[in-house]
Amino acid sequence: MLTRRAALLSTLAAGACVTPRGGAPMDARFGNLETQSDSVHSGVSSEDGSKRLTVRLCHYSELGLAWVWIHARTPEGFFSYVDHVSPAQLVSDQAFGRTYRDNARTLEFMRMGEKERPRGATITGSCLARKSPTSMFGKGEHRVNLSVEFSSERSYSGLNAGRTEVFGRARAVVTIDGRRTEIEGPAQFHEQGQTNPRFTAPFCYMTLWGDGAASTMLITARRRDGYLLEGNGSSEVTDVIIDPPAMQRKLKVTLADGRALAGEAVVVQAYTIPIVGTTWRGHMVNVELGGRSYRGHINDFIIGDGVPHGGAPAT
Repeated sequence: MLTRRAALLSTLAAGACVTPRGGAPMDARFGNLETQSDSVHSGVSSEDGSKRLTVRLCHYSELGLAWVWIHARTPEGFFSYVDHVSPAQLVSDQAFGRTYRDNARTLEFMRMGEKERPRGATITGSCLARKSPTSMFGKGEHRVNLSVEFSSERSYSGLNAGRTEVFGRARAVVTIDGRRTEIEGPAQFHEQGQTNPRFTAPFCYMTLWGDGAASTMLITARRRDGYLLEGNGSSEVTDVIIDPPAMQRKLKVTLADGRALAGEAVVVQAYTIPIVGTTWRGHMVNVELGGRSYRGHINDFIIGDGVPHGGAPAT
């Protein structure tokens, strides 16, 4: 496992240069890296699911770097921006909550309230993005400015250690090359701090946002579980099965209270992100499950032996 000291020395020696050496991926220093990292993410969908915005910042405090992801689907098309070596020295706690941002303020999150129970979040950003679902590192040709106001309705802590997920509604304004698009509807915010390496094992992650309900589910080689929030209550997911990546995916969910829910996810937008020489596959989806309609994401990180989408977990 790469130590944080070795990665830090590598970063300093490279001067945070974005140019690969010897054919290695630009973000190779993050492979199997054990160090403190704090990730914040928010996604918002229009009511019909046609317009989307998803943004993520992951701050590596000891390296002074951040991963920045911005992806927007508007009437002008789909726009992507990814940077894994954005200088970022500042994460600050205030009386109202916490702020995460890179130095250039490509992306800035302001979380209101305690991490375990946020009241909401404000997000701003500005970048030069590419008009492509195939994300590449660095700047593109299209100026994207964004703002998000997220309000919390229900939250859950415990899917993973150090992780809080919040569901509610948001209003986003995305301006691309001077053309303004408003996106208002169901939304999600999550925050997770950890020292374990990120993106070292395959997974399928599902986050669904509906009217009066929300869910997060995770499939790996060793687990296939999650939770369903309905009104003020929650039910644990004891099993989840989904088709492998496709434009339409059948979904079956078993709850701890004995209910079995069946449904289907339809991809509105597929896109990819390069991660340490591998490919992360994102899917903005509309989902019908158990008589409810959801908007959200289904993301697949398929490496090694792959993701057991429809099989039993390893013993």
